[in-house]
Amino acid sequence: MALTVPVVKKFDATARITAVSSGKSLAYGQADGVLKIDSNEFKISNVTGLYELTYGDLIVGTGEGIQIFRDGEEIRSHKHETGIDYITGYKSNAIAIDGLGRAHIIGSKGESTPVDASSVLFAKLGKELAIATESGHVYTYSLDGLKTWERPPRGDVGERITAIGWNDDILVVAREGHGLVPGEEEALEVEYWHSGNLQKRIDVNKRVVSIDGPWMGLDMGGVMHGSEIVTELQHPVHLLINKGNHVLAGSWFHLHKITTEGLQWSVETQGMVEYLSSNNDGSAVLIAGSDQNDYTDPEPVVLIDSTAEPVSLIEENTAIDDWGEAPAIEVSAEEIYGDDTSIEELAGIQQSQITNQSDLLDALNDEIVNETISEDEDDLMFALSLDAEEVIAPSPDAGGDQSLVADEDGTAIVTLDGSGTRDPQERITSWSWVDDSGKEVASTPVVRVRLNRGGHRMELRIKDRDGRWSSDSIDVRIE
Repeated sequence: MALTVPVVKKFDATARITAVSSGKSLAYGQADGVLKIDSNEFKISNVTGLYELTYGDLIVGTGEGIQIFRDGEEIRSHKHETGIDYITGYKSNAIAIDGLGRAHIIGSKGESTPVDASSVLFAKLGKELAIATESGHVYTYSLDGLKTWERPPRGDVGERITAIGWNDDILVVAREGHGLVPGEEEALEVEYWHSGNLQKRIDVNKRVVSIDGPWMGLDMGGVMHGSEIVTELQHPVHLLINKGNHVLAGSWFHLHKITTEGLQWSVETQGMVEYLSSNNDGSAVLIAGSDQNDYTDPEPVVLIDSTAEPVSLIEENTAIDDWGEAPAIEVSAEEIYGDDTSIEELAGIQQSQITNQSDLLDALNDEIVNETISEDEDDLMFALSLDAEEVIAPSPDAGGDQSLVADEDGTAIVTLDGSGTRDPQERITSWSWVDDSGKEVASTPVVRVRLNRGGHRMELRIKDRDGRWSSDSIDVRIE
């Protein structure tokens, strides 16, 4: 039976949530510059990241730089010309990534130390700082900013680092080779490094996109503990918080508690789980994210207690929205099975309320403009000539890599074109374009999207009639 834990509280937002922090204080930031710390509210620049140090100082990243709050008051600030893109941390230190992809270590006294790395893709703090760059390099630094190690690259045509993380003193690196022919260098692998020495390397069947401690989140859904998949999920797992004997995993619209025994409970949220923070014991977990609908009010910040006793999802009303109850219709068996009365009449629905289905579909089609894929005539004839029992799986094609120049606002419009996908038997039932954060940006084969300056990984996913997913991805560079 499915289990969940109740929602303790909702914090209504006035704009899109961009960061959350759960520690000595409960804090969240918004795109409009509103910062909430417990009962205090501040109006600053647009909030891009939050991290609370061990002793309670709150590091706030904004479009203008870094601000530090203590006991509800600002005590220090650092201006950054390009602003701060995101902040993460570990115990008494934080790492801030600015708008040019440069890293800055924020110490326990609020001091900022730059790191000689650019185009930072991932940054993870442990006893040292680990950085992965867009070019596929991995470095470690001491907490005073000195480089201590560089991972030797593999493959003649490059590779992509898909995730990094610390498991105590072990640096865990997930990689994807760019080999042009089958072989070792195009494999999906996870490496374990200790003090600059490779301890082991394991092959994985699915791309690893998040790492925290011994836990790894998978791009095609699921969570691994070590080399074992302990839970299969339907959507990518880009957020993990290691809690020792279990992990909190954010995937799509759900937060899951997972142990080595598998899924323990799930909480469904109104928005996607894009931002997640937990205090040390898990008694206060903040969840936030947008439902990607521009026509609704901003989704709330949700507070749960992950240590609470789980309850049956059926017995406990833990939904974020109050949907109300449908009215009961009391009818006799004679009325239901009689010949004279329709189901619509029994339900109290007037005939005028029922719209002709074809008319409704025609009206919807008039409003919706879709880019369609023209089917090659040869492919059509090929499909018609196939034996009915022969199944040919569709093959996704996301197109080629792209490089564009940004407009003055730092963005560019990119056309994602999956029209090269081969589907001779018309077996595709679902299309999905997903960005490198796991967020779905479109559900059509062809779509135009606006991307910020930098590197982006866009993945086309298709689902066939048998429920099998397959994918193809491209790299997009906005200069």
